[in-house]
Amino acid sequence: MESCVLVKNFLAREEVQHFLELIQENQGLFVETLGRGGLGPRYRVIDGDCIRARLPEVLSLGERRLLPTAEKMAGQRLQWLDSTRRSMRIQRYTRRGDGFRWHLDGHSWVILLALKNSNDGQIHVISPQLTRFVKFLLYPLYVVPQVFSILPHQRITLRAGDLLFMSGGRMLHRGITLKEGGERVLMVFTFDELGKKHNWFRDRIARFLNY
Repeated sequence: MESCVLVKNFLAREEVQHFLELIQENQGLFVETLGRGGLGPRYRVIDGDCIRARLPEVLSLGERRLLPTAEKMAGQRLQWLDSTRRSMRIQRYTRRGDGFRWHLDGHSWVILLALKNSNDGQIHVISPQLTRFVKFLLYPLYVVPQVFSILPHQRITLRAGDLLFMSGGRMLHRGITLKEGGERVLMVFTFDELGKKHNWFRDRIARFLNY
């Protein structure tokens, strides 16, 4: 089992275009997050509750194709993150300052599925081995997260149709936007091990920092 797997062209070009058109037709559903003064991510988002109510094709994609793909890559049965709001979402990055700081996910696994990347958005990941040694510094250094950027890390650029499967709870990672203009559109699907119990404290923190 690998902690970070990139699959090129997981979605065919026609599928990518279809979902982009679907999102464009429903762009009024996006809500802007402002990052809580730099503590949380900054992007525009359609959350999982909205997807379940208004975008059944995205829900179907997650259930029919992405959950089985995640289980195959993780080598075990998985369940959706217990928060329906955060178990899946569509994220849109349109400004150079959009992105999210170095962090560890509260869930165990995540799939990022790219539909567009015309502003050179990147995902940076620190290996699980190195993360084990430095993760205790994450919260003491939370106001200066750029410190982690000096550590060795992998830079991943997702193009339209690419899929990234990642153990976000074991790897420090961040997202950045390198260019002004253009946009990056990601569909995000999050999973935990089967039977993992709901963590109310984690959910409250995530709601405060995210949206």
